[in-house]
Amino acid sequence: MSLASKAPNYEPIARLQNEFKNTGKQLEEGIIPALDQILLSHLPKGSRILDLGCGCGHLVQQLYVRGYKVTGLDASERLLSYARKNAPESEFILSDIRQFELPVIFDAVLSNDVLLFILNNEDLKIVFQNVYTALQDNGVFVFTIPITEWIHEIALKKNINHVYVNEESSLIELFYYQPEERMWEIQVTGFELIEENWQRSNTNWLRKDHFLDEVQSSLKEVGFTEINYYNTKDFRGSEEAGMACFVCRKTSVAQ
Repeated sequence: MSLASKAPNYEPIARLQNEFKNTGKQLEEGIIPALDQILLSHLPKGSRILDLGCGCGHLVQQLYVRGYKVTGLDASERLLSYARKNAPESEFILSDIRQFELPVIFDAVLSNDVLLFILNNEDLKIVFQNVYTALQDNGVFVFTIPITEWIHEIALKKNINHVYVNEESSLIELFYYQPEERMWEIQVTGFELIEENWQRSNTNWLRKDHFLDEVQSSLKEVGFTEINYYNTKDFRGSEEAGMACFVCRKTSVAQ
């Protein structure tokens, strides 16, 4: 399959992602309580979960210690090298989320803050189809995605740049909004202290906001029939008010 756009390049800043993003403490304070509420409390221990865009594997490990069989999938070799250290008992797969083909073994698929890097509806539908195919009957797909109707005014008024710092590294993410295209350019700069010298790394990402009805329509087209969504500000606070959390079920044909 020929892809219209490349996956974001995390290779230059993989170490910084590992140190600053979705650490165990951050997950336990934010994402895990939300997952407990909408998914994990209904999912038996031992269930198989696929973490789509797993990054450095911190969420994979959090799910593993809670009794789940977890597979992580990501397009970055360097991120996965950290993931295998952070979650050594789990399985990891190197793949673009628009290209994977896996057996029908998963009870749930998760994707947190990943689908914002899918830049068109066609690719988004491909991801949804891949997920649908990998889910068992009655399996659940939980994902976050930025919604244009919710975030547009916020984007025009609010600075959402991110800065992370510790004694040996720093990570800066500058967000530039392009309202006509509903697109963001994210300029990423990292500094790492290596052998007493500071080294700089740069990478640029593109992020896309999606219309709510387009997301719902794409989910229905690939076969999801039980579709619910929430504003993530209900889980995380106002900072993420423009993101939606979708909870979708692959219902059995026999039902």
